[in-house]
Amino acid sequence: MTASARTWRGAAGAWLGIGTAPGALVLGAQIGERHDGTLPLVVLVIGGVVMCALLAAQGRRGLRPPAGENATLSELSPRYLPPVTDRVVTGLLGLAMIGWFGFNVGLGGGAVAALTGLPDVAGALALSVPIAAVLLSGGRWNGLAVVTTLTAIVLIALVALRLPPPASPISVVPSGAPRDVGAALAVDLAGYIGYVSVFAVRAPDFTVGLRGRGDLWWCVGLLVGPALAASVVGAGLAAASGSSDVVAVLARPEGLPVANLFVAVSVIAPTLSAVHSGVFAARRFAARLPYAATVLVIAVPGTVLASLRMDRLLLSWLTLLAATLPALIPPMTAEAVRRRRGGHRDGRRRVSTWLWAPGAGLALTLTLAGYAAAAPAGLALSLLATVAHGAFGAFRAEQRAR
Repeated sequence: MTASARTWRGAAGAWLGIGTAPGALVLGAQIGERHDGTLPLVVLVIGGVVMCALLAAQGRRGLRPPAGENATLSELSPRYLPPVTDRVVTGLLGLAMIGWFGFNVGLGGGAVAALTGLPDVAGALALSVPIAAVLLSGGRWNGLAVVTTLTAIVLIALVALRLPPPASPISVVPSGAPRDVGAALAVDLAGYIGYVSVFAVRAPDFTVGLRGRGDLWWCVGLLVGPALAASVVGAGLAAASGSSDVVAVLARPEGLPVANLFVAVSVIAPTLSAVHSGVFAARRFAARLPYAATVLVIAVPGTVLASLRMDRLLLSWLTLLAATLPALIPPMTAEAVRRRRGGHRDGRRRVSTWLWAPGAGLALTLTLAGYAAAAPAGLALSLLATVAHGAFGAFRAEQRAR
């Protein structure tokens, strides 16, 4: 719990860090590469709306009462989820944080390697060691996150100005055959859902102690607005270069080699936030484990993934995350609304696994089977199950009242 109320400024570093992270640039580049160098406007709009909804719905739980519960996700999940589900979700989040560490440090380490001529492994170590040192020091890192985030903004501006696309990177009408467009757009939307899925689920870790909904919406805007803008710039980069490998494009003589320095620095903020939540998850399984050891539990395997350049698999990674985690948000939000309105005040009722597991299972199965609409379908099923459960509960209450 937090002793005094915070404003959005005290939480801005993590949110803006995710919004301006090079991952958004890479996401836009990979989407643009599949659409002849453009980013469909419909994906941009729908993706932005869904991102805002997921972040705001879950992030509200961290706000101070009466708007929220002034608690982190590790405090909230035992209140809302059955014990087994709680452990599974916590474990998935821990693994996701290791993956995000690997992505961010892989991208930044690749940039270091491109600048210095070192192997990718050496670049990953050159970045992961000082980041781990900052976390092991136990100091507050919001200020550092803000400073490195400014670097990310400079990077996005440099790419937009120095490597402009030959035409507008936003397309009103998606390219491709009509029967293929729907499938492609579903994959694109899954990318945006996946980009925020893990952060959305763990959003209370970064909203805990905030005064109210105004501060929450500032935080949401600081993430979604820059992320959408960065993805547009990334699509433009793909159009200008013909490649979605941001580090490789920037390293070309005709590219912008110095920008790789900005890439290396700009991954620091999202990496810090990943380890921050990863530590919460790890300590749920081993409460007596020292803080330093939990940092290493995330950083060491994350560094291994970084040395393997996990960043080159971003869209596949995001699609998998989008399939498994967002389905949890609708039933948790609905239960929070019921409690706030006076139902189940004692908090003994838990969110039924059957409200979100079928959606997550459907999305994961479809994803592994190669179906493009997997993530949106899973999220929609979870939402429908939650609405139906609420309607049935209201009907039963009405019958009992009679």
